[in-house]
Amino acid sequence: MDKKRAEHVLDNGVKVLAEFLPLKTYIYFPVLYSICVWAVRRIFDLKERVLAWQVWLEPGMVESKPDAFILNFFERTEGVREAFAEEVRGKDMAALRKAFAGLYPVCGLEDAFLLALFQEDLEAGEFRKIADEFGERAARAIEDIKPAGSGQEFWRGMQSVGMEMARLGIHVMSDAQVRKIILDRIRKKVKKDED
Repeated sequence: MDKKRAEHVLDNGVKVLAEFLPLKTYIYFPVLYSICVWAVRRIFDLKERVLAWQVWLEPGMVESKPDAFILNFFERTEGVREAFAEEVRGKDMAALRKAFAGLYPVCGLEDAFLLALFQEDLEAGEFRKIADEFGERAARAIEDIKPAGSGQEFWRGMQSVGMEMARLGIHVMSDAQVRKIILDRIRKKVKKDED
């Protein structure tokens, strides 16, 4: 994969994001990362895919999951298991169900947008923080992306980035390399804007 060309494509993606979401730089990484994940899979109905995680904000999604499913998630998910060991041991379903609402979309479904939105917390092993802040941070992301996401030009720009990254062969890069190159391009743009 031509790294310079990929950087150029991602720079264009950052420009599109800056045009539509000028003061919302925290959301650039989740959007670009999820665009790249879907590009690897050659799926380009991006608006629906990137924003699909919103369904988990609906209370019924968690309420419909049986206790056994929730317990299984906490017992088998590395990091989460250790963070909630006391609740799992005591089978505190009220506490586990509440935490599940924020943790499952991120750690269970591994939604690309949400993984990127909570990347720093995941790397720090801050699973309780993710559970506590999921609703607020996810709602903020929805509100912040709404103005840009309601227009077709935004999604056309993002689709162009995704298709070009797919054409360049993003699938040959590791997930860590993809995250790094995206973050480097965003940081470069933010630093340039600050100077």
